[in-house]
Amino acid sequence: MAAAGGRKISDAKLQAIDDAISGKMRELARRDPDGWRAKTKDQRITEAAQAAMMDIEATAARKEMLAGMQVIKVAETASRLDDLQKASAQNVTRSQALARDIENSDNYIHAVHDDAVSGLGDMLDAAANKDGTGLLRNLGMRIFNLDNPAMTADVVREVFKGADGSTGNKTARAGARAWLDTIEKMRVRFNAAGGDVGKLDYGYIGQAHDAMRIASVTPDDFAAKVLPLLDRSRYVNEDGSIMTDAQVLPILKASHETLATGGQNKTEPGQFKGAGARANRGSESRVLHFKDGDAWMAYMADFGEGSLYDSMLGHVGAMARNIGLVERYGPNPEQTFRVQADIAERADGRGTVANRSWGNTPQARWDLISGKTSSPENLFAAHAGQNVRNVQTAAKLGGAVITSLTDVATVAATLHYDRLPYFDMLKNLGRQMDGEHREFLRAHGVIAESLTSTMNRWTGDHMTNSLAGRVAASVMKLSFMNAWTDGLRSAFSATMMQGFAKKAGTAWAGLDDWDRWLMTRKGITEQDWNIISKATPTESGRAKYLTRDSILATGDEGAQQAATKWMAFISDESQFAVLNPDLATRAIATGGGMPAGTIRGEAMRSFMQFKSFPTAMITRHWGRLFDTPQGLGGAPAGFGAQTAAGSAINRTAVLAGLNVSLMMLGAIVLQEKAILQGKDPYDMTEPKFWARALGQGGGLGYMGDLLTKDPTEQRGNNFEQAGGVVLGPAGGAVAGLAGDLVLTNLWEAAKGKDSHALAEGIRWTNSQLPYVGLWQVRGAWDHWFMHNAQEAVNPGYLSRMRARSMKDWNQDYYWQPGDIAPDRAPDMGAIVGD
Repeated sequence: MAAAGGRKISDAKLQAIDDAISGKMRELARRDPDGWRAKTKDQRITEAAQAAMMDIEATAARKEMLAGMQVIKVAETASRLDDLQKASAQNVTRSQALARDIENSDNYIHAVHDDAVSGLGDMLDAAANKDGTGLLRNLGMRIFNLDNPAMTADVVREVFKGADGSTGNKTARAGARAWLDTIEKMRVRFNAAGGDVGKLDYGYIGQAHDAMRIASVTPDDFAAKVLPLLDRSRYVNEDGSIMTDAQVLPILKASHETLATGGQNKTEPGQFKGAGARANRGSESRVLHFKDGDAWMAYMADFGEGSLYDSMLGHVGAMARNIGLVERYGPNPEQTFRVQADIAERADGRGTVANRSWGNTPQARWDLISGKTSSPENLFAAHAGQNVRNVQTAAKLGGAVITSLTDVATVAATLHYDRLPYFDMLKNLGRQMDGEHREFLRAHGVIAESLTSTMNRWTGDHMTNSLAGRVAASVMKLSFMNAWTDGLRSAFSATMMQGFAKKAGTAWAGLDDWDRWLMTRKGITEQDWNIISKATPTESGRAKYLTRDSILATGDEGAQQAATKWMAFISDESQFAVLNPDLATRAIATGGGMPAGTIRGEAMRSFMQFKSFPTAMITRHWGRLFDTPQGLGGAPAGFGAQTAAGSAINRTAVLAGLNVSLMMLGAIVLQEKAILQGKDPYDMTEPKFWARALGQGGGLGYMGDLLTKDPTEQRGNNFEQAGGVVLGPAGGAVAGLAGDLVLTNLWEAAKGKDSHALAEGIRWTNSQLPYVGLWQVRGAWDHWFMHNAQEAVNPGYLSRMRARSMKDWNQDYYWQPGDIAPDRAPDMGAIVGD
């Protein structure tokens, strides 16, 4: 067979044409089964061939359109990098500008995600609904984020029926409607940027497949279990007849292999493994079409991962990433990045210092935002590593909210930097007690991290939905860590939206240099501000806010992207105020963007656990201090120097002021910890106290790991301390078990000395238990159980502990070790050495 031009068509081309006609015949048969079967074979082939030709022509036209969009986005990206190089006070290389642009894109994706979640209010209300639950389930929902099975089932049924109210459950129907509306808006937005995602004619819920559970059964067993769950009307032959079991089973067996291997069975040896055109994500045909909501739930019970709401939020997160990438980098973001990365490498040299930012090349950041880092290379190793870290989170962070008092310093520093009123921040913090105010912020895109299970400021990575993950999350909730973090961030976001609402209506040229620089650094251009400034601020509670919705209400062509950039700016500044790991920190914590389940990736995740705070302090606050130009019009105090010498003095003063603030708050934290442990306050006249306070406040970065260790509490666990600093808390726990508990006691026994294996075993076990470290209960747990247990197996333990405290810090106990209740109040005179 020859083409019109006389060239012979290859076998591969022929097969592609045949597949296209065959696929189109099945598609047309599904649309009108009876009408299709009534046609002759020749009629079906002719109609399918015509429809396939129309698709080919449409595909060619779309390919041409996408090519044009790609050229525009490549040019826009290059222009953004030029602007970022000009905006910094430092000599920013092309690679470093690319890294900063990727950081801004990460914030943009985060804003797209929060925008979508803000529309899921009714769905989130359904998830939290406790109607019909018993006492234990009610408690489980409050503490462990369990779901309400009856409500979940009704939501799924409503989604599959298009929220038609068939369940009679109004809450479930509203939740399903919110879900369907949100994912439809995301689909339309993605397609507007060049995507190609069709709309199903039934409600869609993503399937979070558990590859390990799927791999644990044979292809035959998988196919046999899934077959009865399918909507068989979706599986038709070319003539419109329903496929038989014998025809569907091979499809399901092939699906088993794909799902069990994460798609690796479709990769040929030596095949390029790039991401391809992101705009085509979601355009692939689905293999599993379930007949109803109950069938979906049955599949998830056997082969799914997480809850319904985990699946929903996971889908929103994936769509937000795809939308953000195509809007920022075009239909093929990978190609755009590769072009800019190659240009940067030629300009700066591959792998050189100039080619890196905070030790990593732009590739590490790209792997993070494109999702490569979050795709495990080895599922078992990734899950095991995450669960080990979750155990450490549950055991070690019960008192983290006490330590978080130091957030006050970073909040104050960020308010000063953004020139926002401190008093307004206090008022907005008070409004966090008002449920209507919180709902107002949520509806306008200010989303609490705990609401979407993305709390990671201390752990450095997200907790999973495993048992260990739920326990770790419950510790963060019970300790009020979530409430503290969400409250401060939301209050800061509200303050910033109020502050900039006063500038709405001001032309770009009318803004001072400082405000223009702030926005330019975060990717907001003059064109964006021309749209933003047209917004009429949203009013609530006698205050005005420059919100996402007020910007969208302008109706300008670029309003959606301008609104997204605006909310990305707000969100990122709130994460300066209440520190959260930025992309630079996450690149460091993942060993340069290494996927989970790799040796290097897991080793770095373990080492960096609990180190994200001091790292983010350096990459965020220290980095911004030296990056900000001095002498801009309208600059706050500490940033207005006009000479090089003045700039150096200002930066030194600002850095010193931040660290002094952190040190003072760290001192308060140390005293709080001492009192919670039953001790009198530390003597603050001792120089070593202030060294510990500086470490506690986060101002000394990694050195804080050493300086904040209390020697009166850490005797006998030298291996664990050293291992914790070098290997992270999980490695420290292993080192403590092997070194302090086993090797040390064997050595002492061999030398004829008394060993304390049982006492040290109790101590080590206690350090790995969840909940006992909660600041509300730790004092009682230690005094009522741990002290007496240690004394029972190691007589004289309590007296030695008290003697060490007196020797090291001249510090006594107001609540004597092992006693049921305190003998007296803390001696506050000890603070000044009395």
